[in-house]
Amino acid sequence: MTDPKIIICGGGPAGLLQAILFADLGVATTVIEKAKEPDQWGTKSFTIIIGERGQASLSRGKGCIEAAKEKALPRSFVYIVDAKTGEKKCIPKKVPGLGFSRSLLVECLETIASESPLITIKRGSGVSHVQTLENGRVEVTLDDASNTTLSATHVIGADGKWSSVRNSYQTLSEQGEIEECKSFGVHMMAKKPEGWKNDGTYVIRPSPECKFYVIAAPLATGELSISMVCYKDTLERYRFLEPPKDGTSKGWEGEYSALPSTEAGNSLLSKQLADLFEKELPAFYKMIGADAFNTARVNRYVSWFHVKGDVEDVSYSTSDGKVTLIGDAAHAITPSMGEGCNTAMESATKLIDSVVAEMKILKTTQCTSEILSKAFINYGTSRPKDAIPIQQKSAAASNTMR
Repeated sequence: MTDPKIIICGGGPAGLLQAILFADLGVATTVIEKAKEPDQWGTKSFTIIIGERGQASLSRGKGCIEAAKEKALPRSFVYIVDAKTGEKKCIPKKVPGLGFSRSLLVECLETIASESPLITIKRGSGVSHVQTLENGRVEVTLDDASNTTLSATHVIGADGKWSSVRNSYQTLSEQGEIEECKSFGVHMMAKKPEGWKNDGTYVIRPSPECKFYVIAAPLATGELSISMVCYKDTLERYRFLEPPKDGTSKGWEGEYSALPSTEAGNSLLSKQLADLFEKELPAFYKMIGADAFNTARVNRYVSWFHVKGDVEDVSYSTSDGKVTLIGDAAHAITPSMGEGCNTAMESATKLIDSVVAEMKILKTTQCTSEILSKAFINYGTSRPKDAIPIQQKSAAASNTMR
């Protein structure tokens, strides 16, 4: 029996939790992450609400849920704010959530992972491609200047929606495609308004004719993350908000956000947004102040990995059980339901469940390479049945103004 050597491609919440869960099982992993620092992906996801599914997943990793509760802001309520008067209506949530910025959640999990001698974290280089060799080993090539290659018995792709791991294997990539929805967002940052509590998410709606709404979430820094949720129908009145189709008219920041390519264009976007808010959401406009609009970034249309064909035919793993996918690499989800991170971390626990189940069958406490291959295959064929319905429901919500 062969001792496993696992490389996890992607050091986001799902990848780090996966490494921690394997360490709790006594299995060593190496995590490869392109970003040099956790906050480098700030434009990707500003606020995350860890709900019931995510909290249950964090509870599986030693020390994770305790650390999360210590760092997070409670999300016990939804506050509906009147756009004209500023009056608030409080709605209690059935299951209180934990509020994070993405970078804070990554830092929280990375602190735990860094304390384990079984986890190695390599930052600063992403994955270019992955291939399975004739001898059964898996080779990971990095996108650094030297095209460094790393060898493993198994690879877990946790490298996001445009996963290089998934795209390295035709059997995985051809199961679906990235599909755009009819919604997009505009993001801004402001100081938290006086009197606003940290224990909830705020929803501000203008008149129905505007065809957009605003979600605002307090952060632990004292800032307010503001997301203007827009649709293609929104552009009938506000053409200036149209997301760029490519990088020619506006400059993309990372994978998600854009702003005009000139200072004058950026100032115009800020002014047009300020005028819009002052007219349609006057109370909220006064609360956040004019400086907030200087931080505005237009996001791409939201997208997801739309699986084609029957769910029963889908697998998140290669047929030999050497490579498997978790998180957005497996089941990219639109943000409309706030379940992307929750489902991603849940997939990390489902993969571990498959490993533990195989160990119990063989009545062993040692996780071997052979056990991993069987577990990867079982996880790969069973997990889509749970994840794909969440994807579909969220994508439907992203195509319909709520």
